Amino acid sequence: MSKQIRDQIKGNPEIPTKALQSELEQKLELNVSWMKVFRAKKQAEKEIQGDYHQQYALLRDYCEELILQNPSSTVTIDVDRVNNVTETTRMFKRIYVCLGPLKQGFKACLRDLIGLDGAFMKDPFPGQVLTAVGVDPNNGIYPVAYAIVEAENKDSWIWFLECLGLDLDLDIRSNFTFISDRQMGLIQAIAKVFPFAEHRYCLKHIHENMKLHWRGRAYQDILWRCATATTVQQFERHMQEMKSLNADAYNWLAKIPPKHWARSHFS
Repeated sequence: MSKQIRDQIKGNPEIPTKALQSELEQKLELNVSWMKVFRAKKQAEKEIQGDYHQQYALLRDYCEELILQNPSSTVTIDVDRVNNVTETTRMFKRIYVCLGPLKQGFKACLRDLIGLDGAFMKDPFPGQVLTAVGVDPNNGIYPVAYAIVEAENKDSWIWFLECLGLDLDLDIRSNFTFISDRQMGLIQAIAKVFPFAEHRYCLKHIHENMKLHWRGRAYQDILWRCATATTVQQFERHMQEMKSLNADAYNWLAKIPPKHWARSHFS
């Protein structure tokens, strides 16, 4: 039965235990308890994916190999402080990776725009993946760097931005433009690390947040008219359209500083 379960998980890693139980009972023509399938599934996942504790123990070797195979790459591991200085092991906290060829390509392109984003990790060791991407000469997405951190907050974003600044030769006076969806702690982190940089908010995410309360094509159309207006007068006129449509939606949108998302207010 273990072989059948491994094959099923390889083909469909997200298969629910109940569905796996039903398929096994049909193929094997016998009754299998849910708990037995659950335990067998966990064992199969461990065999396929490997043991997480062992993988973290190999992290430093992996980093050294990454640098060896990709010259000029930057790999930074941050660990939790321990009170006992004689302790020979450290607790993993964060890792930052910027591959050398990507770093060199970004500098050669010289487009002063970086998108920042974060995503949850769903493995047994939860955390956040932070990413920085640029725009290539064909206006395509260009990956720059990524990090795995303990949580998405001001402290982890500051650490990530400081690592990124060292790699891309950015200092406190740099006037890059960053674009984000206003992740937790990121607004304060950019203001601290790059106080002279421009910070733009992703309009798609603003619309996604708006849809949680006000749905409909009318809201989307007015929002985009506000964002793409080229003068302050046009912007104000479209904002009044939103106010006429729904005063609550207008008040919600008015709380987001237009200098971060409306073209008419850009520097």
